[in-house]
Amino acid sequence: MKHTKHRLATILLGIAMLFGASASAHAQSQWLDKVTLYFPNRVLDLLDAFSLNIGVGLTAHASLRATHEAEIGGGFSATAQMIKDQNRQYGFARRNGVYSGIGPFVATDMERRPAYLLAKEYYMDKDGLATPSDEWFLPKEGVFDFWEIGGSLGAGVVEADVSIHPVEILDALLGFFFIDISDDDLTFENFR
Repeated sequence: MKHTKHRLATILLGIAMLFGASASAHAQSQWLDKVTLYFPNRVLDLLDAFSLNIGVGLTAHASLRATHEAEIGGGFSATAQMIKDQNRQYGFARRNGVYSGIGPFVATDMERRPAYLLAKEYYMDKDGLATPSDEWFLPKEGVFDFWEIGGSLGAGVVEADVSIHPVEILDALLGFFFIDISDDDLTFENFR
């Protein structure tokens, strides 16, 4: 009986050491990724801190927003856009539709499609309250940042939409200390 307990303890110790070595190797791999990709991740984090979309086509709109809960403006747009937007969207797309918003209330029938390269397509048809749980505001997947601060202006044949992203600014600052609150830093897994 004594030998059985000793063997069981030895087996359990061996399994614990195996898992510990695996966890240690994983932690070392993570730190190797963080150190090796430090500068590319800092550049990407700084680029994530703002959006800039420029379009040409028929347009007349203006809006200001201190988050999508505190927004005022409206208008229409039928443009082709160059996109540098939330969640690392880079590319080109057509944007068509109408929009109006006062505070958290919106009335919109807007689409962005077709979209090319890393730009995401969307269709928004909403009358009512804008909330962070709306599909186009979802973190990592959504087309827009609910918490963005910025504005847009379109007159005649040119439009621009500029925003800063407070959460991404915090992520960029903390990234200098190896803290990734947005969980968007590149690792070598991204390249496999």
